Amino acid sequence: MYWCDEQALLDLLLSLEAADVYATVRREKGPAYSNLRKTEGAELAFRDARPSASPKALLQPAKERVAAYDSGGADPAASCPACGERVLVGLRGCDLQAIVYLDKVFREGDFRDPFYEARRRDEILITVDCVKVHENCFCTALGGKPWAEAGFDLNITPLAGGYLLEVGSDRGQAIVDKAGGALREATAEELAERDRLRAKACEDLDRQNEGLRLPEKIQEILLGKQESEEWKRLAGECVECAACTFICPTCHCFYLYDQVLGPDKFERVRTWDSCLLGDYSRMAGPAGAKPTPRPHLASRFANRVLHKFCFSPQQYGLLGCVGCGRCIEACFGKLDLRDLLKELTGAKSR
Repeated sequence: MYWCDEQALLDLLLSLEAADVYATVRREKGPAYSNLRKTEGAELAFRDARPSASPKALLQPAKERVAAYDSGGADPAASCPACGERVLVGLRGCDLQAIVYLDKVFREGDFRDPFYEARRRDEILITVDCVKVHENCFCTALGGKPWAEAGFDLNITPLAGGYLLEVGSDRGQAIVDKAGGALREATAEELAERDRLRAKACEDLDRQNEGLRLPEKIQEILLGKQESEEWKRLAGECVECAACTFICPTCHCFYLYDQVLGPDKFERVRTWDSCLLGDYSRMAGPAGAKPTPRPHLASRFANRVLHKFCFSPQQYGLLGCVGCGRCIEACFGKLDLRDLLKELTGAKSR
């Protein structure tokens, strides 16, 4: 375990040889990811609560070209992007868990996404402890922690007078080795301070969520209500804006369309999509011949919740929710997923 001060950490990040170094920095409206290579006078936001936007857009852009073609076929140069080594800094424990989930979706199984793989292949992940928790966070209710326990290359813990650095991989060790005299071994007092800060973050989360813990049989409970009329009432405040799915770090649905670029030139574009939108499951064909499987908002609303807590565990062995609370923050209808889960499952406070 190593210790460094504020300036030494910023210098270390700027010294990394990666083409792009994205880190959470302070902005007028709150922390946000920014490329340190293109941000002058950046002030690291590691002591603040997690950013409103997750790093999902850095892994799966909201809009990207996936193919260019003409009458002769596709242009191979446009079929997969060239992506050099990148560093993502300031990931919270929930963000890292979301990346683990997206890796299962896009890097495993029979269908692997070459665009996602190109971005992840040489990516360095540097996490940071949540010494301050956001009012909508509830990771501990799902069995998570407000810090990363594994899967990082380097983990940062903000302390009162500097930062602790914990190595999680050979690549992480190479980073601290490069820092040389800017780092020193952490003291027992600094390690104890980290433990106190982590315990306090858990206490703050328990307090703001009233000790909420979801029942072990949540999948069984929710699947038993799959056809329940409760969904109509619960979806009553939803305005179908899809903000919750777009801001969610694990939602990954996308839509493909083709457009004309010029005479005999075309491109295929991928954009984010949402299972809450009315045309999400629309099928091709004459009107009435191939109806939309989920024509009513209540069924789409139910599908989103069931996918997070039932279908994702069945398919990937992981919950599709990491408890970051961003959907609560973004909802125009003021829906709180924590209240929804309490009502549906009878989840109790400790």
